[in-house]
Amino acid sequence: MAEATGVARPGGGVAAGWKASSGWVRLAPRAEAVGLAVGGMGFGAYVLAVSAPGRYDTTTTTWFSGAVGGLYLGAGLLACVRRPSNPVGLVMLRVGIGWFAEDLQISPDPLVHTVGLLVRSASVGFLIPLLLMFPDGVLRSRLDRLLVAAGYATAFGLVPLSTLFYDSLVRNLLLVHPVTWLPEVIDRVQLVMSAAVVAVLLGRWVSATRPARRVLAPLFAAGLVGGLASTLGAMLGTGPDSPTHPPLIAIAHAAVLALPLAFLAGVWRVRMGRTAVADLLRCMPVATRAQLRDALARALGDPSVQVGYPAPDTVGYLDSQGAALAIAPGRQVNTLKRDGQCVGVLVHDPALHEDRYVLEAVVSAAALELDNQRLAAEVRAQLAEVRASRARLVKAEDEQRRRIEQDLHDGAQSTFVTALATLQVTRQEFVGREAPDPELVGLLDGISALVKEGIDQLRDLAHGIHPAVLTETGLVAALEALAARVRCPVEVTACAVPALPLPLAATVYFVATEAVTNALKHAHARTIGIDVRHRAEDGVLRLTVADDGVGGADPGGGTGLLGLRDRVAAFDGTMTVRSERGRGTVVSAELPLGRGESAVPTSAAAEAFGEGEDGRS
Repeated sequence: MAEATGVARPGGGVAAGWKASSGWVRLAPRAEAVGLAVGGMGFGAYVLAVSAPGRYDTTTTTWFSGAVGGLYLGAGLLACVRRPSNPVGLVMLRVGIGWFAEDLQISPDPLVHTVGLLVRSASVGFLIPLLLMFPDGVLRSRLDRLLVAAGYATAFGLVPLSTLFYDSLVRNLLLVHPVTWLPEVIDRVQLVMSAAVVAVLLGRWVSATRPARRVLAPLFAAGLVGGLASTLGAMLGTGPDSPTHPPLIAIAHAAVLALPLAFLAGVWRVRMGRTAVADLLRCMPVATRAQLRDALARALGDPSVQVGYPAPDTVGYLDSQGAALAIAPGRQVNTLKRDGQCVGVLVHDPALHEDRYVLEAVVSAAALELDNQRLAAEVRAQLAEVRASRARLVKAEDEQRRRIEQDLHDGAQSTFVTALATLQVTRQEFVGREAPDPELVGLLDGISALVKEGIDQLRDLAHGIHPAVLTETGLVAALEALAARVRCPVEVTACAVPALPLPLAATVYFVATEAVTNALKHAHARTIGIDVRHRAEDGVLRLTVADDGVGGADPGGGTGLLGLRDRVAAFDGTMTVRSERGRGTVVSAELPLGRGESAVPTSAAAEAFGEGEDGRS
């Protein structure tokens, strides 16, 4: 800064590129920003060189002036590179150039000094729009525009005009007549503007959301400190002899220096914000929609974040609770897309756009997670359809077994029984004659025996296809009937077995039948144990068939258990075969009852298996 009276305080000027209510006035390309930055650095070097001989105790040092001006230029260039459409970067560049221009008044050369007097508040002219339009480059109200215009008029109208009446230590070439009270008037004007800027900033802070405060905090803090220091300086006097002059000047200088540093800190904070994105990616995938919303809120620092999911078969979106998503006015909506397909929307505070890179990363991560959830839901739906189709196949198989058993019972078996009865009646007629033919009677007895044997075999065959006792009296009775037909000792134990849906009961029965058949046919077992029990704590039905045979069974070696394993899997069950040579074989099956009940309801099963019909032998 040039002199004590030239301490930077919030003043204003309208920067090219600010957004008025009528729209964008101008958008600065990166080339213009680079030109301003390079030109400003060259101009600053010149100013520091010509002003160095005139610096004294009450002025800023060369190093301080160079540091502040350089930081403004660097921060402004960085802002323009990051967001060329945002005019805040251009305002920062103009503040840096204005800062250097003010130091011209320190030069002992009268011409340079006079030019410096004309622009001794140049940086002040750009500080008001910098503070009021940060971070999005928009002047939000009529008061904002009024303050910018007033600051501009003061810095580039009233102050240059006052040069005609300003008597300084170095000769003022434009001096017409010294007016001693004019500097005090200018101080009062700047006092009013500083107080208004402070009030606007405080009001904006109070009404800001949490993400907006996080973005505004660095610059607002520095601006408020500088504004308060300038306000106090104007109230208490800023003359070199004032006791409050040195500390207020130091505070104001520190605030001006802190403004570009605060902006750079905000940029660095955006880069550091990527850590939140990394934490978000580490916690994915999440289990529920509510957990996803909470993870996104933590990553963005916005508790009000909402996630919308496309509503099925309707227009609009649903929130994490399944209700219609309500978007409040002023909220920002980002569409989440994957491979051109909309997978949801992210509703957040508009202030998060200042963390553009973090926001884009979080949006990408959210889209990825929602797409993964969509794909997982599709897989679950396909798996559910596979399970349902398997259950339908099991039901169809059981219905076909029942029909075959019924056809055998009502068709071939009835025919054989009728034939046997006819043979027996015929034999009685022959025996009742006076001279029966012994050979013919013996032939009829032989035929009757063969028919009886055929009936028994047919009954066994029908029972193996689908035992009527399973439908009529349940699983345990069917297992006991199975044990009664086997030629070796079979012990059946059952514990707390509830009434089961017929498809599930048939699955357990056929697993037991196949295991017993294998034990007799391949393992040469002497004793067999069948154990079936229900575990109430987890709702699982467990079947175990153990024998004392030779062991060494291969489940995939054509024993018939492989097909039964698929049938068990249709009910979300598992089947295992443990068989060591010389130690027998243990076949185990576990089936969750909930799956069996949901797969084929009891009423449907009863209808499918003919429950309620007349019993059959």
